[in-house]
Parts: sequence; structure tokens; C-alpha cells
Amino acid sequence: MRNLFKRESVVEQYSKKHVELVYECMHQLNLLMEYFYKNDFEFIDKKVEEISKIEHDADDIRRKMEIEFFKGAFLPFDREDRIILAEEVDSVADIIQETAYGICLSRINFPSGYEEDFLDLMRSINETVTALKKCIELLDEDLGKALTKAHEVEKLEDTVDKIERKILKRLFISYKNQEINILTQIELKSTVLRLGNIADRAENASDRVPIIVAKRKG
Repeated sequence: MRNLFKRESVVEQYSKKHVELVYECMHQLNLLMEYFYKNDFEFIDKKVEEISKIEHDADDIRRKMEIEFFKGAFLPFDREDRIILAEEVDSVADIIQETAYGICLSRINFPSGYEEDFLDLMRSINETVTALKKCIELLDEDLGKALTKAHEVEKLEDTVDKIERKILKRLFISYKNQEINILTQIELKSTVLRLGNIADRAENASDRVPIIVAKRKG
């Protein structure tokens, strides 16, 4: 039993470190976006490398967690949900890396008049990922608060969806009015969808929390 508790403690530490790395990926993407608005692709290239390194580190932590689960950390009824949660959280870092790489490859000039819309979108996405981070941290401290934070992630993701649809509609109208070309419309649409997917995956991760809480409460 002592070994079980020791392994659980190790996994809990890994879990917090893992979500911190995912959050750092989000922070670096925020910095990358600031230079996307300025069309500074030299800086964007560097940020993509940084995000890739952090995402790789997050993968390493996730694999260490899986090894501890294999060794017997947590009881079987809890173990599966914990593994799925770790994979869902890791997928947030994956899509952040994919988004950064997509922007890097696009090499399009960011159109004037869209920065405020994208800033609103990034603020909402950042709030969603921040709420997920807090949710994971609370899972081993206060189940009730973790559940409340999981519901908050869901509400924040809804806000992201609304901003995402607003930008997509505006991009279509801008293209129809010949204010932007087809390549810019396609690439920005792809970027917006990837950005929105960050919040989607954060919500998917938070969806595992009510299941874990319900099983813990028994």
C-alpha cells in the first residue's frame, strides 16, 4: 500500500508538470501570434522550434506517467481514466504545435483590420487552456473545485466557438468583396480552425474530470 501511494504521488507530480508544459506551449503560441500580425516569419520559425521542443518534453513526461501506471499507480478503476486524461491533455500540445507549424508554412501576409479579432480569439483560447491547467491541478487537491473548473472550461470553449465563427464569416465576406485573395482566405481559415481546435481539445480533456470525480466519490 505504501508503494501504491508513493507511485500515485509521483504520477500527480508528473501530471502537474505535464500540464505546465502544455500551458507553456500555449504561451509560446501567444508570442508567435504577435509576430504573425507583423509578418515576421524569421521570429515565427524560432518559436516553432521552441514549441516543438516543449511539446517533445511533454511527450516524455506523459510516457513516464504511463510507466508508473503500468507499475501499479492508482487503482484499476481510476487508472484508465487517468491515462485517457493524460492523452487528452497531451493532444492540446499536439494541436498547438500543428497550428504553429501551419502558420510557419503559410508565409502569407496577415491582412490589416483582423488583428483585434484574432486577439479576442487568442484571449479566449488562453483562458480555456488556463482553466484546464487549474482543473488538472485541483484534481489532486479538491474534487469539488476541479469539477467546477471543468464546467468552466466547457463554457469558455463555447465562447471560443462564437469568436471562431465570427472570424470565419468575416473572412468569407472579405474574400467575396475581393478585400483578400483566395490563398489568404484559405490559409487564415485553416489557422482559425486549428486555433479553435485547441479549445476543443482542452474541453475534451476536461470532460474526463467529472468521470474521475464521480468514481472517486463512489
